[in-house]
Amino acid sequence: MNYVLKVEPRTETGRHVKRVREAGYVPAVVYGQGEPAVPVQFREIDMVRILRSGGLSQLILLEGLDKPTNVLIKEVQRHPIRRTLLHVDLYRVQMDVKIQTDVPVHTTGESEAMKAGAVLIHHMDNITVECLPGDIPEYLVADLSKLKTLDDVITVADLPVPDGVEVLAEPDAPVFSLTISRKLAETVAGEGGEAEEEAEASEE
Repeated sequence: MNYVLKVEPRTETGRHVKRVREAGYVPAVVYGQGEPAVPVQFREIDMVRILRSGGLSQLILLEGLDKPTNVLIKEVQRHPIRRTLLHVDLYRVQMDVKIQTDVPVHTTGESEAMKAGAVLIHHMDNITVECLPGDIPEYLVADLSKLKTLDDVITVADLPVPDGVEVLAEPDAPVFSLTISRKLAETVAGEGGEAEEEAEASEE
């Protein structure tokens, strides 16, 4: 998905930045690649839409500066209670230079073991990859149908990776695994206790 964000040069700085927020805008700074940092602002709703659609780790094209600029979101500051956006750091990238970024992991398929009551353990929400900015995948996909028993594990090496993308996490690092649910554990324990009682009764 291609993300485009319309920005405006920002003149309010320091203690006057609150005026930017009161007007429905978010203060931000564009920096990196040896160029001067540029204070900008954009409508909060525009950034919220990008974040909700998965743009936190994706390439964003800024329009409204002297020239179109490709950036990645480096930091998002939110209000601790209202969770509104307070400030965003945007890092310039060069399209012909590889970068490292975190990509979310999504799931597909169904686990037979989970249908029987097993509980999914999510070990890694994001995977660090290295690639050209234009090759950043929206997400990596884990196929849960591979989890057939409690002993099965989906590792980093099991995740399909697009051409031109290198995964930097350890190949054998677990991404998803299974454990027994408390209810199922109690059921098994109860059945085990009943079996022991029956065995003792038969011996008597």
